[in-house]
Amino acid sequence: MKKLFLLTFVIPFLGFSQQLFWYDVFLEVESENVSAVATLVNDFYSTIEKPSDLSVSFSRIPLKGEGFNPTHMLSMFSPSSKSLADFRSSLKGEKWDLYTSGMRGKVKSIRAEAGNVLSHVNLDKVGPIGQAWHFKVHAKDTGKFVAAFTKLMKTFKPNGFAGTGQLTHGSSNGESMFIYATSSNLNEAFAGGPKNKKEADAIQTFFNEIDFAEFSGTNTRVEITQY
Repeated sequence: MKKLFLLTFVIPFLGFSQQLFWYDVFLEVESENVSAVATLVNDFYSTIEKPSDLSVSFSRIPLKGEGFNPTHMLSMFSPSSKSLADFRSSLKGEKWDLYTSGMRGKVKSIRAEAGNVLSHVNLDKVGPIGQAWHFKVHAKDTGKFVAAFTKLMKTFKPNGFAGTGQLTHGSSNGESMFIYATSSNLNEAFAGGPKNKKEADAIQTFFNEIDFAEFSGTNTRVEITQY
């Protein structure tokens, strides 16, 4: 599957958990409303309480495939499904009503999706630029997809965080799996391919092993603020 993720996050997490949980809210904002929306987001999320093991970030989406309309996203990410669920349930009351009222008319469209990361590396190297790749994978092949990714990470060594997992809620057009990787800067993101023949061969093997998966699209997020 804020903030594949994205994911774009510096996660306040000590120790290690194989599974991570995220909730992303995608916003389509027209250019004349970007500043007002950013102010509303900051005024709300910078003043509310959240669990210590949960991260919230606000990002723009400058690079995306055809047909992907969102321009910004809010990402919520935690190693605890309970923390994530409790935080999402807490978004109500007078402050929330004022926030959502202010957003009306400034956001052209909004949608949300959620999921969980099933295999990851470099959790301590989450960068502010994140790229998500989405795939259509039959449920029976989920384990094979994750196993192929885990195998790839034994040879391919990304500079930042990299993970794969499921889109469990809110997916569209049959997308069910994702790969998400982050970079510390744009140059690192542009140069994030294989660094030698061994890594290139490992990537080719990975694609051969997930030939059952249909690639759906990709988008790149750049963090504006983290809360």
